[in-house]
Amino acid sequence: MTEQKSVMEQAVRMRRSPFNAAIWRDSPAICALADDDRHLGHIVRAGNHWLAFDATHFDGEDGFRLLGSWLSVALAKGAVELSIANQWERNSNSLTQ
Repeated sequence: MTEQKSVMEQAVRMRRSPFNAAIWRDSPAICALADDDRHLGHIVRAGNHWLAFDATHFDGEDGFRLLGSWLSVALAKGAVELSIANQWERNSNSLTQ
């Protein structure tokens, strides 16, 4: 039992990101950006496009904020990352004023 527990502890440690940094977890149809505590955003394949969502904001109705549609995974991920970075910048500016 002790050996099994140490294997499980190692697996949990491996899934954690260093310094609580947000990392992408990818699959062929959906990619999610998260840190150890929060889901920050995701992209979803829709045919030949990738829909990008900011999970830190609601769309005003019943879902996450849709950022747009892109033909490449890299551009869709960039849109999510930029949206999150802009949110952090706005929050830190409002705290210093």
